[in-house]
Amino acid sequence: MPNSLHRWRLPAPWLALVLLLLLSGCGFHLKGYAQPSAALNGLYIVAGDRIDTVAGVLQRELLGGGVILSPDREAAKYLFQVVEEKFSSRVLSVDANGKALDNELRLRAKVRLTARTGMEPHEEQLELVRQLSFSGSDELGQRNETALMMDDMRRDLTAQIIRRMEAGLR
Repeated sequence: MPNSLHRWRLPAPWLALVLLLLLSGCGFHLKGYAQPSAALNGLYIVAGDRIDTVAGVLQRELLGGGVILSPDREAAKYLFQVVEEKFSSRVLSVDANGKALDNELRLRAKVRLTARTGMEPHEEQLELVRQLSFSGSDELGQRNETALMMDDMRRDLTAQIIRRMEAGLR
């Protein structure tokens, strides 16, 4: 009897593969993962080729999500433009030596969506605020952490823009 049970045991890699196939077929997606809708097809992003801006991050996210962007501004169904993008930072607290311990990072972007069908241009100002705490006196680490937080804020703002565009274009 123990020999017959041993014959049916799957090796760990095969078991993992079977579980992965079952999980992928059930429609499960990680939190925060959403495919942009086809309503965004035909969008042209002004200055989308600049990768270090909200417009560049938006273009990457949409292309990665399968949206077909218009390569030509004149033939586009919709025109998206980041009119203004501004990062600001202020110190919230300092230690006894005058080194910053807590900073507030603020990303403010003014965006405009225009449709070729005669719809009024929709302009909106969006803002994200994050608090960043530092410990120690590692100046290079603080700058790197600030840069990473700024990139993360651009991605968060981009996700917010995509949700708002999808809601407005449906």
